[in-house]
Amino acid sequence: MIVHPTSFLRHRAAAALLAAFVGLSAGALGCKSPGAPADAGVAGLSPVPAPAGLVAEAFLPTPDATWAKVRALVGGSAALLPGSAGALAASLLGLPIAVASEIDGSVPVLGAAVEAPDRPRPRVVIGIHVKDGGRLVDQLTRGEGARFRAAPDAATSIALLEPLQGTSPAALGVLGNYLLVAESAGDLTTVGPYVARTMPQAQAPKEDLAVEIPRPAIEGPVLRAARSAWDQARGPDGAPRPTAVPLAPAIEGALAMLGDLERARVTLVLDENAHLRVSGTPKAGGGPASKASTDLAVGDVKPLLELPADALAGIVVRDRAASRAENVPKLVDALAGLVEGGLPPAERERLGAVIRAASDARGDWFAGGLRFNEAGPTAFVRAAVGDRAKLETAVQDLLGMAEIQPVKAALQREGLRMSTGKAELPQLEGEVRRVRFEQTAAAGQPGAGQPPARKGPAGPGASADKRGAGAPGVSQPPPTIELLYIVRDDGLFASVGNDPSAGLRSVVAAPQGERLGGVPAMNAALAPLGSDIAFAMVVDPLRLVASRLGQPGAGDPAPVVIAAGAAPAAAGAPAALWARADIAAAAIRELIRLGGAF
Repeated sequence: MIVHPTSFLRHRAAAALLAAFVGLSAGALGCKSPGAPADAGVAGLSPVPAPAGLVAEAFLPTPDATWAKVRALVGGSAALLPGSAGALAASLLGLPIAVASEIDGSVPVLGAAVEAPDRPRPRVVIGIHVKDGGRLVDQLTRGEGARFRAAPDAATSIALLEPLQGTSPAALGVLGNYLLVAESAGDLTTVGPYVARTMPQAQAPKEDLAVEIPRPAIEGPVLRAARSAWDQARGPDGAPRPTAVPLAPAIEGALAMLGDLERARVTLVLDENAHLRVSGTPKAGGGPASKASTDLAVGDVKPLLELPADALAGIVVRDRAASRAENVPKLVDALAGLVEGGLPPAERERLGAVIRAASDARGDWFAGGLRFNEAGPTAFVRAAVGDRAKLETAVQDLLGMAEIQPVKAALQREGLRMSTGKAELPQLEGEVRRVRFEQTAAAGQPGAGQPPARKGPAGPGASADKRGAGAPGVSQPPPTIELLYIVRDDGLFASVGNDPSAGLRSVVAAPQGERLGGVPAMNAALAPLGSDIAFAMVVDPLRLVASRLGQPGAGDPAPVVIAAGAAPAAAGAPAALWARADIAAAAIRELIRLGGAF
């Protein structure tokens, strides 16, 4: 959006919906089509060159139709909000409601952003088409109900609208048949002429919202924002925090690919659900992005569909042996960074050899999921296996690294003790191994050394009693966490959490039994992803929240799907990296309700 939320949107109930309606326009975009008809309101106003530093253009092709879809998706209190995009805009901009009829909801809303080196945010202007710009100025500046005075800007011919009393939530101006909205009058005169005189000649896209980001924006504000977000996940010394260690190589690779894009396109389509799409065209020259578009390991979502049916969240990740080998040094650096003072050279070399052996022995994908029942949360993993014997040895060697002194000391500082051994699960074919993490009195946490708040029955992974399990406010991290795993020809299976025995059994049995693909809502959400997926994640947020509130299994599935992959060049189309998010309407409504938008 183009105005400060604190001064404009925060106290208005419609603000959250407006963010979904036109919020992405602040990001960037342009879909130029030479020869498209010019708007009648700017006849005689010739196009102007793009302002210096243009990083974004945006199109909202059918404001009224899109606003109707937003209201339908949100449901509930949205029925009480303005029925048209014009009425919504008039309300949010503090204009007389009579002005709503002057706003043409069938003509695209346009937006452009220009980088502003002297401030953290770009200059953004949104242009809202009106039926007659001159008549709109008269309605706002003449008569007893006038709220503004017109101050023509000689350089741009924009009629700047200055409030007669108080302040306006945004800077407003009129040029041709466009009501221009910005954060400041300077933004209006800098970017406004391009929005009102040049952008109307572009061919509007078919999606409800489309944004196209050129290279300057990607190399500048977009990449800076992405790097800033990753920096926040690192510790003070620059090493990733423990929770980010497994993802560190992938995130670093994604940042490298982002900086190697020629352009990116963002679209939003609304129907019964919301569908966000992002695609990026790599630069020529064989950089990280173009290399990824051809070398990225892709496939379908079958491993995800073969997770247990009661999974409330799941992911599948694909990668090739070559890329795993490239990432070994990065992963070694990340893991060694968790040890105070680092690892001695010999132990560091040993760690690299163990990770390299495990990387070589496993297959090109792994899938994981999370269940949440009366016992509490339990996670499970299934990974493809390339060389079973080699992988078994590599896993044992990796666990053996916990016995070296620097790692032992690091665990002790965290108040943890680790042990390994065999587990008895006679229902499973193969040797099940156990890794146990126990909290010790040296944890340095409140209650360390005291009896645990809850006790569970004896048995692998049991750690919560029925009285307290899942009840709000009483679910505490158990003093002992167990990870169970088994390596077989059909995969490496593992489970960790409050009930790892049940988790391991379910993930082993799921491919031939009750699996996620058998849940109609989950299958319908995942099946359209196709066969060029490198990463996919599905989350059922409503049922996950219900489970955490002590109501496991409550509610109907409302999945949110996030995926990414690569499409090779074909039929004249360039190679592209892509990402998508598909959000169920029920999830949108609940998120807005929990966010207090109404």
